[in-house]
Amino acid sequence: MKKALRDTLLQNHCDVTIIIVDSFNTYALETAATYSLPEGLAIMFDDLDRTIVGALHLAPRATWDDLASALPVDASTLSRRYARLANENVLRIVGEIDWGLFSTTLPVHLRIETRDSTPLAVAQRLEGLPDVQHLGLTFGRFPLFATVHAASEAATLELLMEIYALPGVSAITTLPVLAYASKGSGWDPQVLSADETRRFAEIGRPPGAAPGSPQAPVSLEPLERKALQLLQQDARLPASSLGRTLGVATSTASRMVKKFIAEGWFRARVEIDGTYLGYALPFVLGVKTELNATGAVCQALARHPATRFVTQVAAEFDVLCTGLARDRSHLAQLVNDEFGAISGVRALDVAPMLLECKRFWMLRGENQRLGAFTPPSLGG
Repeated sequence: MKKALRDTLLQNHCDVTIIIVDSFNTYALETAATYSLPEGLAIMFDDLDRTIVGALHLAPRATWDDLASALPVDASTLSRRYARLANENVLRIVGEIDWGLFSTTLPVHLRIETRDSTPLAVAQRLEGLPDVQHLGLTFGRFPLFATVHAASEAATLELLMEIYALPGVSAITTLPVLAYASKGSGWDPQVLSADETRRFAEIGRPPGAAPGSPQAPVSLEPLERKALQLLQQDARLPASSLGRTLGVATSTASRMVKKFIAEGWFRARVEIDGTYLGYALPFVLGVKTELNATGAVCQALARHPATRFVTQVAAEFDVLCTGLARDRSHLAQLVNDEFGAISGVRALDVAPMLLECKRFWMLRGENQRLGAFTPPSLGG
């Protein structure tokens, strides 16, 4: 009856707070009053949903019982909320695999000019290429931005020639990555209080490999490769389910996952459109630095809460990163008061995105829903 009452109220978006009391515990946390539907979003998304997503950014593989220990809600409520967001294609937790397991080279950022075709039409041709990891329409001279990551330098050359030959592409500026300082899997959306952040960080994610250059290519055992492929698609997969699929004991599967994390081969990554968390404006930031300051600028940008993927690059800029702002006014504040104030920064070039078509090999659908996820092959 309690569940039926709660579901009826939520379905009708009633402005109430549900307080469920039994003879042992009081659960005062199912709040329907905060449900609101931001303009253009596909589903209702309230403060509890936002807290769950924020917690998962810090502890993406934590059990629901562990997460509930830091929240005044029970594990079953957290599980239901997560299932709803996942089933609606709003939220996914996927596996970020070390570059050295699928490539012997580094990514390349592309700034693409078009002619005789709309940028959107060119983007639709690009998004189907399996090595295109990130893709968006941007303001400025270059209407398209992309990041590609092929299996080798030779494959990168072939991919670039294929992109040059696409109808509508008139010119490409290539910015090859030399090193990275942060990836999207480490991004914290800053939606939790300081105390919540501390508690979930304690529950949270074990450290991965130290940022820098990709690890040397690893020779995987067939069972390890299969396990990583499963974790790519569902990074919350429990050891019991993983072991059952692989035909091994839960303890064996658990040891494998711990090894993958300790070696930096695997890290869970939360994917959700930033609009749900108050960040409606993705952007690309190019930075020119003073001599001998590039490394320090990379690290400073990597520590900034607005940036996600921070890279040192060759060619037009010294540093190129992607990030999220709340809106254009917030982006102006970031550029004027924060990015521009970093010691060693000589010049900035910021390109807000009009439309993010693909991120981390995952298509972006209508109304901020997530589309197909086609991560790089691990072979085998």
